[in-house]
Amino acid sequence: MVIGKLQEISYGWRGDKRYEYFNALKRNLTVSRDELIDIQNMSIQKLLHHAYFSTEYYRKIFDDLGLRPEDIREGKDLLKLPLLGKSLVKDNLHRLKSNDAFSENLFSVTSGGSTGNQALIYKSPFFEQMSRASTLRNNMIAGWNPADRVVWIWGAPYEHEQAKGSIKAKIGIAINKRLLLNAYNYAKKDFSAWVGKIQKFKPKIVYGYSSIIAEFSRYLLENNIRLDSVKSVVSTTEALTERSLIKSAFGCKVFDQYGSREILSIAIESDEGIMRVSDDTVVLNISENGEFIVTALHSYGFPLINYKIGDYGTVIDSVAVHDNLPFSCVSLTIGRITDNFINKQQRKISSSALSTYIASFNIPLREQQIIQADYTMFIVNYVPANGFDFGHYSGVVMKALEEYFGEDVNVQFNAVEKIPVEKSGKKLMFKRTFELEK
Repeated sequence: MVIGKLQEISYGWRGDKRYEYFNALKRNLTVSRDELIDIQNMSIQKLLHHAYFSTEYYRKIFDDLGLRPEDIREGKDLLKLPLLGKSLVKDNLHRLKSNDAFSENLFSVTSGGSTGNQALIYKSPFFEQMSRASTLRNNMIAGWNPADRVVWIWGAPYEHEQAKGSIKAKIGIAINKRLLLNAYNYAKKDFSAWVGKIQKFKPKIVYGYSSIIAEFSRYLLENNIRLDSVKSVVSTTEALTERSLIKSAFGCKVFDQYGSREILSIAIESDEGIMRVSDDTVVLNISENGEFIVTALHSYGFPLINYKIGDYGTVIDSVAVHDNLPFSCVSLTIGRITDNFINKQQRKISSSALSTYIASFNIPLREQQIIQADYTMFIVNYVPANGFDFGHYSGVVMKALEEYFGEDVNVQFNAVEKIPVEKSGKKLMFKRTFELEK
């Protein structure tokens, strides 16, 4: 498969090796299962050696347990080590950073917090580029190649104040053959313009938030509109609940992509309900209660070993899956669930995009929940972490809400000890408690 040379040259010129790593990872699509497990086991050993000899946190963990890195030889052996919860990460930020070259140029990332519980971690450029490469490779399972034209139904990054007028961002969008449709602030009346842009752009892939893709799908069906260039729809971030509707509207397969801001590439569907785990870049263990425990095999600089990501699922016997992919199989039973907000003009505000925007400020929170009680009434429940600055936090939230809900927005901030669990089993960062007008 030939990569768009402009993409490869552009990233390589900036010292970003994602396409070099992609070329290596895509070869693993055709190796045997045994060969892939050998690759995984070697990566486990390398990561644990790095963690033990380069971080204060893991050296103490191993020493306290009387273990050495070589005592852990395969994925299931990782459970000999304690689990790494988001609160534990926050309490050990500096002890988790390595003291070698991988700690140079670390950058912080705050999880979107769709489960209500936010995490602050650090990433090395190597980990980030490997994660991007894994995402590119995984997308190929869904029929999405790096050179394909893609329409992103997304919280367009150039809409955020931090990127407005950014020539670099616009060049990147063009090089990566993306058409961005702003799902951050939209209404049904925008869909006609979306159709025109898509028909002109002729994308092969539609990618974005499942709830908004589903709403757009209803519009296509109601108006008997076909978008024949689209060959795959890839859903992300939110739980995929209306697959049949989307499949009917676009006339193609619909795939669910699974990852997080902390660990971008974890799994992607190869068929309906069958998530293929990136066994060469992560180890996914599942606890007795079905919770996903993820180890990022290239998280050098700030190792994420046995990370409790906050989602749940079950193992699928790969023998029952009739394809030649070497990756293990799981089903995602409880994923990210969220409500979209709405303003007085009946324009919907994607809470997934709002989550990503607020997370970009790296505010030290243990948990957070924003409830829309009316068009201009919001309740913000938060559990502060060390270093929390209420003035900064409230300013970020107020500015975001005022921009899309008006200057008369009324926000009640409540410091709480914890966010309650919903009937779904998840904690919701965003929740709407009133119905939309028909």
